[in-house]
Order: sequence, then C-alpha cells, then structure tokens
Amino acid sequence: MRHNGTLATAPVDLAIVESFGAQQPTIPRGLLPRGTACAEMHSVQGDLSQFHALSAEEQALVEGAVDRRKADFGDSRWCAHQALKNFMDAHPPILRGPRGMPLFPHGISGSLTHTDSFRAALLAPSDRWASVGIDVEVARPLPEGVFNTIANLGEQRRIHKTMRSEDLQLLDTVLFSAKEATYKTWFPLTHRFLDFDQADIDLRPDGTFTSYLLARPVPVPFIQGRWTIRNGYVITAAAVPAR
Repeated sequence: MRHNGTLATAPVDLAIVESFGAQQPTIPRGLLPRGTACAEMHSVQGDLSQFHALSAEEQALVEGAVDRRKADFGDSRWCAHQALKNFMDAHPPILRGPRGMPLFPHGISGSLTHTDSFRAALLAPSDRWASVGIDVEVARPLPEGVFNTIANLGEQRRIHKTMRSEDLQLLDTVLFSAKEATYKTWFPLTHRFLDFDQADIDLRPDGTFTSYLLARPVPVPFIQGRWTIRNGYVITAAAVPAR
C-alpha cells in the first residue's frame, strides 16, 4: 500500500497484476513472486503518448533514439511507475545505470520487459526480494540456429526429451526467455555480464525452472523462476530472496 512517499508492505501477500489496454491480464498472478507488483500494457506500435508522459530526465535518456525505441522505453517505464504506486506515493525518475539497468527508488528492486505490442514492469520491496527479473517474448520458435547458440548440450538434450515426452512446444523460446529473466535478476546483484553459457537452466514441465549459475564468484548458487505460455506470449519471471 502507499504511504506518504515512503515504502510500505505490499497490500497482499500474493502478487498484484494490473493490465492496461486489455480486459484480462496476460501475465498470471501465480507466475510472480509473492508480494510483488506488476503492471502490463498492450500498446500500438509507435505510440509515444507514454514516452511524453515521462519526466524530462527520463526522456533525455533516449533523446536521440528512433520513435520505436522511444515507445518501448516510454511504455515500459510508464508501467514501472504504475507498479510503483503499490509501494510509494512519490514518483522519482527511473534513470539508467550500467548496461541500461533501470535505477529504481531506494528500497525497490525491479525489472522491465518489452516485445511486440506488449510491455511490463515487475517491482518488489528489496527487503523481501533482493532482485527480480521478468521477460516476455512472442510465442514462436527461435530463428534457425539461435537455439544451438544459447543452449548448452545438456540443456538441448533435456529440452528435446521434455518436448517429446510431455508434448510441449516452444521450449526453445522458453529457455531463451528464462535466460533473459535470469540475467535481469543477476545483473543488479553483481553489475557483471552473464553470457548464455554461464547459466545452465533446468526447465520443468510444471512451469518452474532453476538457473544454475556457472560464473564465479556468485552471490547465490542458483536462481529460481517460473514460466508460462499465454495469450500468444512466452513469459518468465525469476527472483532472489533478500537475506
């Protein structure tokens, strides 16, 4: 809940999902860590209205970008401000840190995502979740050759076996998305790059996954997450609990 511009406990223990531009949310509440807040929006390509609603400081971060990039940037940050209302009344600019990392207000961890006509932001109190990551991809197979680039041999074998035994499709794209969500969770904790081959991900048919981190040193040995395919999108979310 909001409390005079300061942090407060999430309104309920379950995650909150607000959807703008659709009657029902695409991101299911059960996918997200407890106590988090998510805002999503379905947008028209090239619509800059949310970008122009941002502060001048935020707009300046992509001043020289093409309109499509400004729309992606503006929509996802607008979603972040909507999610932030669940924790704060104040709305400081969400600026940019190393490698484009969004700089959320003190006491908030968060992650942004955008893909074709869809944007979302996931925020959490950092005293409960040290870091969170969310990623959304269009639900279609990866381009030819990409899967073998992002997946190690163990991941390839496990995914092929699961797709045959469980009759599941698009696990190549789920793996890609899980690696993106893992990276978004990893980077705020370390400020270090994490390549595709530095996370060995075990995707499970029940919609959960574990990312075993192979880079050293590591703040945690693995990152847990969830995945789903819904309304034409692959959606993954991951989180590291606060200690």
